[in-house]
Amino acid sequence: MHDKSNFLHTPPGTRPFFKGEAIFRKKIEKKLSQFFEQWNFFPLEPPIIDYFDAYASFLSDEQKRGSIRFINRDGSLVLLRNDLTLFTAKFVASRLYHSEEILRYYYADSIIRCQEKDAPEEYYQIGCEIVDDHFTYHQLELIVMLLESIAVLNIDSTRLYIGDVSFYQQILSDLDPDDLHAVFALIRYRNRQALDDKLTELKISQGTKNDCLTACRFIGTAAQLAELSFSKEAKKAIAPLSELVNHLCQLGYEEQVIINLGEMSNLDYYNGIIFHLYTDGVESPLASGGRYDMLYQHLGLNKSAVGFSYWLYPLEKCLFNKMVESNGFDQTIPVAASPLDSFKNAVKAIKENKKIRLDY
Repeated sequence: MHDKSNFLHTPPGTRPFFKGEAIFRKKIEKKLSQFFEQWNFFPLEPPIIDYFDAYASFLSDEQKRGSIRFINRDGSLVLLRNDLTLFTAKFVASRLYHSEEILRYYYADSIIRCQEKDAPEEYYQIGCEIVDDHFTYHQLELIVMLLESIAVLNIDSTRLYIGDVSFYQQILSDLDPDDLHAVFALIRYRNRQALDDKLTELKISQGTKNDCLTACRFIGTAAQLAELSFSKEAKKAIAPLSELVNHLCQLGYEEQVIINLGEMSNLDYYNGIIFHLYTDGVESPLASGGRYDMLYQHLGLNKSAVGFSYWLYPLEKCLFNKMVESNGFDQTIPVAASPLDSFKNAVKAIKENKKIRLDY
Protein backbone atom coordinates (compact mmCIF):
# COMPACT_ATOMS: atom_id res chain seq x y z
CA MET A 1 0.00 0.00 0.00
CA HIS A 2 1.28 3.43 -0.92
CA ASP A 3 2.31 5.84 1.82
CA LYS A 4 0.02 8.82 1.20
CA SER A 5 2.46 11.30 2.79
CA ASN A 6 5.21 10.24 0.35
CA PHE A 7 2.76 10.40 -2.54
CA LEU A 8 1.73 13.97 -1.77
CA HIS A 9 5.19 15.34 -0.98
CA THR A 10 8.61 15.38 -2.60
CA PRO A 11 11.88 14.77 -0.70
CA PRO A 12 13.24 17.72 1.34
CA GLY A 13 15.21 20.18 -0.74
CA THR A 14 13.49 19.51 -4.05
CA ARG A 15 11.23 22.10 -5.62
CA PRO A 16 8.77 21.22 -8.39
CA PHE A 17 7.10 24.01 -10.38
CA PHE A 18 3.36 24.01 -11.12
CA LYS A 19 1.38 26.21 -13.48
CA GLY A 20 1.99 29.86 -12.52
CA GLU A 21 5.41 29.08 -11.00
CA ALA A 22 6.50 27.19 -14.10
CA ILE A 23 5.21 29.95 -16.39
CA PHE A 24 7.12 32.53 -14.35
CA ARG A 25 10.33 30.49 -14.45
CA LYS A 26 10.06 29.90 -18.20
CA LYS A 27 9.49 33.60 -18.81
CA ILE A 28 12.76 34.46 -17.02
CA GLU A 29 14.57 31.71 -18.90
CA LYS A 30 13.16 32.89 -22.24
CA LYS A 31 14.22 36.51 -21.68
CA LEU A 32 17.78 35.52 -20.77
CA SER A 33 18.09 32.88 -23.49
CA GLN A 34 17.04 35.36 -26.17
CA PHE A 35 19.49 37.90 -24.77
CA PHE A 36 22.38 35.39 -24.78
CA GLU A 37 21.58 34.40 -28.37
CA GLN A 38 21.75 38.07 -29.40
CA TRP A 39 25.39 37.92 -28.27
CA ASN A 40 25.92 34.81 -30.42
CA PHE A 41 25.84 32.25 -27.60
CA PHE A 42 24.41 28.79 -28.30
CA PRO A 43 22.49 26.52 -25.87
CA LEU A 44 24.16 23.54 -24.24
CA GLU A 45 22.77 20.79 -21.99
CA PRO A 46 25.29 18.89 -19.83
CA PRO A 47 24.53 15.41 -18.43
CA ILE A 48 22.62 15.07 -15.18
CA ILE A 49 24.96 12.35 -13.82
CA ASP A 50 28.64 11.69 -14.47
CA TYR A 51 31.56 9.74 -13.04
CA PHE A 52 32.46 11.03 -9.58
CA ASP A 53 36.24 10.62 -10.00
CA ALA A 54 36.30 13.23 -12.78
CA TYR A 55 35.25 15.93 -10.30
CA ALA A 56 36.59 14.69 -6.96
CA SER A 57 39.73 16.87 -6.98
CA PHE A 58 37.61 20.04 -7.30
CA LEU A 59 35.29 19.23 -4.40
CA SER A 60 36.13 19.89 -0.76
CA ASP A 61 35.28 17.29 1.87
CA GLU A 62 32.27 19.41 2.83
CA GLN A 63 31.07 19.56 -0.78
CA LYS A 64 31.50 15.82 -1.17
CA ARG A 65 29.38 15.23 1.92
CA GLY A 66 26.74 17.56 0.49
CA SER A 67 26.58 15.81 -2.89
CA ILE A 68 24.49 12.84 -3.95
CA ARG A 69 26.59 9.88 -5.10
CA PHE A 70 25.51 6.37 -5.89
CA ILE A 71 26.69 3.15 -7.49
CA ASN A 72 25.65 2.85 -11.13
CA ARG A 73 24.46 -0.42 -12.66
CA ASP A 74 27.96 -1.10 -13.99
CA GLY A 75 29.44 -0.72 -10.48
CA SER A 76 30.98 2.74 -11.06
CA LEU A 77 30.56 5.61 -8.61
CA VAL A 78 28.55 8.43 -10.20
CA LEU A 79 27.67 11.94 -9.08
CA LEU A 80 24.34 13.71 -9.44
CA ARG A 81 24.99 17.09 -11.06
CA ASN A 82 26.00 19.53 -8.30
CA ASP A 83 27.74 22.23 -10.37
CA LEU A 84 26.87 23.24 -13.92
CA THR A 85 30.28 24.77 -14.63
CA LEU A 86 32.04 21.52 -13.69
CA PHE A 87 29.71 19.28 -15.65
CA THR A 88 29.64 21.60 -18.65
CA ALA A 89 33.45 21.94 -18.73
CA LYS A 90 33.98 18.19 -18.85
CA PHE A 91 31.28 17.85 -21.51
CA VAL A 92 32.86 20.63 -23.62
CA ALA A 93 36.42 19.35 -23.07
CA SER A 94 35.49 15.95 -24.48
CA ARG A 95 34.68 17.68 -27.79
CA LEU A 96 37.44 20.30 -27.92
CA TYR A 97 40.67 18.36 -28.31
CA HIS A 98 42.86 19.97 -31.00
CA SER A 99 40.17 22.59 -31.61
CA GLU A 100 40.92 26.32 -31.71
CA GLU A 101 37.26 27.26 -31.89
CA ILE A 102 36.01 29.91 -29.47
CA LEU A 103 32.91 28.70 -27.67
CA ARG A 104 30.16 30.94 -26.34
CA TYR A 105 27.40 28.87 -24.78
CA TYR A 106 24.58 29.19 -22.27
CA TYR A 107 22.58 26.77 -20.15
CA ALA A 108 19.45 26.68 -18.01
CA ASP A 109 19.17 23.71 -15.69
CA SER A 110 19.09 22.45 -12.11
CA ILE A 111 21.75 21.21 -9.70
CA ILE A 112 21.61 19.40 -6.37
CA ARG A 113 23.97 20.94 -3.84
CA CYS A 114 24.37 21.37 -0.10
CA GLN A 115 24.92 25.10 0.43
CA GLU A 116 24.49 25.83 4.12
CA LYS A 117 22.13 23.22 5.52
CA ASP A 118 22.84 19.55 6.12
CA ALA A 119 20.46 18.28 3.43
CA PRO A 120 21.20 18.83 -0.27
CA GLU A 121 18.84 21.19 -2.04
CA GLU A 122 17.80 21.71 -5.63
CA TYR A 123 18.85 24.96 -7.29
CA TYR A 124 18.15 26.28 -10.77
CA GLN A 125 20.79 28.22 -12.70
CA ILE A 126 20.72 30.19 -15.94
CA GLY A 127 24.17 31.19 -17.14
CA CYS A 128 26.68 31.55 -19.95
CA GLU A 129 30.39 30.92 -20.45
CA ILE A 130 33.20 31.69 -22.89
CA VAL A 131 36.01 29.22 -23.65
CA ASP A 132 38.96 30.17 -25.89
CA ASP A 133 42.69 29.55 -26.36
CA HIS A 134 43.80 33.07 -25.46
CA PHE A 135 41.83 35.82 -23.76
CA THR A 136 41.99 39.46 -24.78
CA TYR A 137 38.76 41.22 -23.78
CA HIS A 138 36.64 38.11 -23.18
CA GLN A 139 36.20 38.88 -19.47
CA LEU A 140 35.06 42.40 -20.33
CA GLU A 141 32.52 40.97 -22.80
CA LEU A 142 31.07 38.62 -20.22
CA ILE A 143 30.70 41.22 -17.47
CA VAL A 144 29.19 43.73 -19.89
CA MET A 145 26.67 41.04 -20.82
CA LEU A 146 25.84 40.46 -17.17
CA LEU A 147 25.37 44.16 -16.46
CA GLU A 148 23.28 44.66 -19.61
CA SER A 149 21.10 41.63 -18.84
CA ILE A 150 20.00 43.45 -15.70
CA ALA A 151 18.19 45.96 -17.90
CA VAL A 152 16.56 43.13 -19.87
CA LEU A 153 15.17 41.77 -16.61
CA ASN A 154 14.24 45.27 -15.40
CA ILE A 155 16.14 44.94 -12.11
CA ASP A 156 16.99 48.11 -10.19
CA SER A 157 19.80 49.07 -7.79
CA THR A 158 22.34 46.35 -8.55
CA ARG A 159 25.94 46.15 -7.38
CA LEU A 160 28.65 43.94 -8.82
CA TYR A 161 31.34 43.02 -6.28
CA ILE A 162 34.46 41.84 -8.07
CA GLY A 163 37.79 40.50 -6.82
CA ASP A 164 40.67 38.49 -8.25
CA VAL A 165 41.93 35.30 -6.61
CA SER A 166 44.99 35.30 -8.91
CA PHE A 167 46.26 38.31 -6.95
CA TYR A 168 46.76 36.11 -3.90
CA GLN A 169 47.86 33.12 -5.98
CA GLN A 170 50.71 35.18 -7.43
CA ILE A 171 52.00 36.83 -4.26
CA LEU A 172 51.65 33.54 -2.31
CA SER A 173 52.94 31.32 -5.10
CA ASP A 174 55.35 29.47 -2.78
CA LEU A 175 52.55 28.00 -0.64
CA ASP A 176 51.35 24.45 -1.20
CA PRO A 177 47.67 23.99 -2.19
CA ASP A 178 46.47 23.04 1.31
CA ASP A 179 48.04 26.08 2.95
CA LEU A 180 46.78 28.34 0.17
CA HIS A 181 43.26 26.93 0.63
CA ALA A 182 43.44 27.66 4.37
CA VAL A 183 44.55 31.25 3.69
CA PHE A 184 41.70 31.72 1.18
CA ALA A 185 39.16 30.56 3.76
CA LEU A 186 40.36 33.20 6.23
CA ILE A 187 40.22 35.89 3.53
CA ARG A 188 36.69 34.80 2.56
CA TYR A 189 35.48 35.18 6.15
CA ARG A 190 37.48 38.41 6.62
CA ASN A 191 39.14 37.06 9.74
CA ARG A 192 42.07 39.49 9.67
CA GLN A 193 43.61 38.48 12.98
CA ALA A 194 43.50 34.77 12.16
CA LEU A 195 44.92 35.57 8.70
CA ASP A 196 47.78 37.51 10.30
CA ASP A 197 48.50 34.57 12.61
CA LYS A 198 48.35 32.06 9.75
CA LEU A 199 50.71 34.04 7.51
CA THR A 200 53.13 34.36 10.42
CA GLU A 201 52.91 30.62 11.03
CA LEU A 202 53.68 30.00 7.33
CA LYS A 203 56.70 32.34 7.60
CA ILE A 204 55.45 34.67 4.88
CA SER A 205 57.65 37.75 4.42
CA GLN A 206 56.49 40.94 6.12
CA GLY A 207 56.00 42.73 2.80
CA THR A 208 53.78 39.99 1.37
CA LYS A 209 51.90 39.69 4.65
CA ASN A 210 51.19 43.44 4.59
CA ASP A 211 49.91 43.10 1.00
CA CYS A 212 47.51 40.32 2.04
CA LEU A 213 46.27 42.09 5.15
CA THR A 214 45.72 45.33 3.22
CA ALA A 215 43.93 43.60 0.35
CA CYS A 216 41.67 41.31 2.37
CA ARG A 217 39.73 44.21 3.90
CA PHE A 218 39.57 46.45 0.81
CA ILE A 219 36.18 47.32 -0.66
CA GLY A 220 36.05 50.38 -2.89
CA THR A 221 36.54 52.01 -6.27
CA ALA A 222 39.33 51.72 -8.83
CA ALA A 223 40.62 55.13 -7.76
CA GLN A 224 40.75 54.04 -4.12
CA LEU A 225 42.49 50.80 -5.11
CA ALA A 226 45.22 52.78 -6.86
CA GLU A 227 45.96 54.59 -3.57
CA LEU A 228 46.78 51.39 -1.63
CA SER A 229 50.37 50.94 -0.45
CA PHE A 230 51.17 47.69 -2.21
CA SER A 231 54.59 46.22 -2.92
CA LYS A 232 55.91 46.20 -6.47
CA GLU A 233 54.95 42.53 -6.85
CA ALA A 234 51.43 43.14 -5.54
CA LYS A 235 50.91 46.13 -7.85
CA LYS A 236 51.84 43.92 -10.80
CA ALA A 237 49.47 41.18 -9.60
CA ILE A 238 46.52 43.58 -9.18
CA ALA A 239 47.05 45.38 -12.53
CA PRO A 240 44.75 43.12 -14.67
CA LEU A 241 41.81 43.65 -12.29
CA SER A 242 42.44 47.40 -12.22
CA GLU A 243 42.47 47.52 -16.03
CA LEU A 244 39.25 45.51 -16.28
CA VAL A 245 37.41 47.72 -13.79
CA ASN A 246 38.69 50.89 -15.47
CA HIS A 247 37.30 49.64 -18.79
CA LEU A 248 33.93 48.99 -17.13
CA CYS A 249 33.95 52.50 -15.66
CA GLN A 250 34.74 54.02 -19.06
CA LEU A 251 31.78 52.09 -20.50
CA GLY A 252 29.45 53.73 -17.98
CA TYR A 253 29.16 51.05 -15.27
CA GLU A 254 31.11 52.93 -12.59
CA GLU A 255 28.12 53.18 -10.23
CA GLN A 256 27.44 49.44 -10.41
CA VAL A 257 30.96 48.01 -9.97
CA ILE A 258 32.66 47.71 -6.57
CA ILE A 259 36.10 46.14 -6.09
CA ASN A 260 36.16 43.68 -3.21
CA LEU A 261 39.54 42.01 -2.74
CA GLY A 262 38.02 39.69 -0.15
CA GLU A 263 35.65 38.27 -2.77
CA MET A 264 36.21 34.53 -2.77
CA SER A 265 34.44 31.30 -3.66
CA ASN A 266 34.34 27.99 -1.81
CA LEU A 267 34.96 26.29 -5.16
CA ASP A 268 38.62 25.59 -5.89
CA TYR A 269 38.72 25.89 -9.67
CA TYR A 270 38.81 29.70 -9.93
CA ASN A 271 42.13 31.30 -10.89
CA GLY A 272 41.20 34.86 -11.80
CA ILE A 273 38.32 37.26 -11.34
CA ILE A 274 35.49 36.27 -9.00
CA PHE A 275 32.29 38.31 -8.78
CA HIS A 276 28.80 38.35 -7.27
CA LEU A 277 25.81 40.47 -8.28
CA TYR A 278 23.47 41.82 -5.58
CA THR A 279 20.33 43.92 -5.48
CA ASP A 280 18.28 45.60 -2.75
CA GLY A 281 15.82 43.42 -0.85
CA VAL A 282 17.48 40.10 -1.72
CA GLU A 283 20.04 38.79 0.75
CA SER A 284 21.76 36.23 -1.53
CA PRO A 285 23.51 36.95 -4.86
CA LEU A 286 21.42 37.13 -8.01
CA ALA A 287 24.41 35.91 -10.02
CA SER A 288 27.94 34.68 -9.46
CA GLY A 289 30.88 33.84 -11.68
CA GLY A 290 34.53 34.15 -12.50
CA ARG A 291 37.48 32.80 -14.44
CA TYR A 292 38.45 29.14 -14.22
CA ASP A 293 41.30 28.21 -16.61
CA MET A 294 42.53 25.67 -14.04
CA LEU A 295 39.46 23.54 -14.61
CA TYR A 296 40.20 23.06 -18.32
CA GLN A 297 43.88 22.50 -17.66
CA HIS A 298 42.93 19.72 -15.24
CA LEU A 299 40.81 18.25 -18.02
CA GLY A 300 43.80 18.26 -20.38
CA LEU A 301 43.13 21.43 -22.39
CA ASN A 302 45.14 24.65 -22.44
CA LYS A 303 42.05 26.85 -22.53
CA SER A 304 40.90 30.01 -20.84
CA ALA A 305 37.34 30.12 -19.50
CA VAL A 306 35.07 32.65 -17.83
CA GLY A 307 31.38 32.51 -17.01
CA PHE A 308 28.49 33.54 -14.77
CA SER A 309 25.23 32.02 -13.60
CA TYR A 310 22.01 33.59 -12.42
CA TRP A 311 20.36 31.83 -9.48
CA LEU A 312 16.65 31.39 -10.11
CA TYR A 313 15.24 31.74 -6.59
CA PRO A 314 16.76 35.16 -5.80
CA LEU A 315 15.67 36.27 -9.30
CA GLU A 316 12.11 35.17 -8.56
CA LYS A 317 12.10 37.17 -5.36
CA CYS A 318 13.02 40.47 -7.01
CA LEU A 319 11.11 39.94 -10.28
CA PHE A 320 7.80 38.56 -9.06
CA ASN A 321 5.95 41.88 -9.09
CA LYS A 322 7.50 42.91 -12.43
CA MET A 323 6.96 39.76 -14.49
CA VAL A 324 3.56 38.45 -13.46
CA GLU A 325 2.30 36.42 -16.39
CA SER A 326 -1.13 37.42 -17.67
CA ASN A 327 -3.65 34.60 -17.94
CA GLY A 328 -5.71 36.54 -20.46
CA PHE A 329 -6.62 35.24 -23.90
CA ASP A 330 -6.77 36.93 -27.27
CA GLN A 331 -9.68 34.76 -28.32
CA THR A 332 -12.05 32.24 -26.72
CA ILE A 333 -13.36 29.65 -29.18
CA PRO A 334 -16.51 27.71 -28.23
CA VAL A 335 -16.52 24.06 -29.28
CA ALA A 336 -19.97 23.14 -30.58
CA ALA A 337 -21.53 19.69 -30.90
CA SER A 338 -20.01 19.55 -34.38
CA PRO A 339 -16.47 20.74 -33.58
CA LEU A 340 -14.78 20.94 -36.98
CA ASP A 341 -15.43 24.65 -37.55
CA SER A 342 -14.27 25.38 -34.00
CA PHE A 343 -10.95 23.62 -34.56
CA LYS A 344 -10.50 25.29 -37.94
CA ASN A 345 -10.96 28.65 -36.20
CA ALA A 346 -8.48 27.61 -33.49
CA VAL A 347 -5.82 26.68 -36.06
CA LYS A 348 -6.41 29.95 -37.91
CA ALA A 349 -6.03 31.99 -34.70
CA ILE A 350 -2.82 30.19 -33.78
CA LYS A 351 -1.38 30.95 -37.23
CA GLU A 352 -2.23 34.61 -36.57
CA ASN A 353 -0.06 34.35 -33.43
CA LYS A 354 -2.99 34.69 -31.04
CA LYS A 355 -3.35 33.08 -27.63
CA ILE A 356 -6.55 31.05 -27.53
CA ARG A 357 -8.71 29.07 -25.14
CA LEU A 358 -11.04 26.32 -26.26
CA ASP A 359 -14.37 26.44 -24.37
CA TYR A 360 -16.06 23.05 -24.22
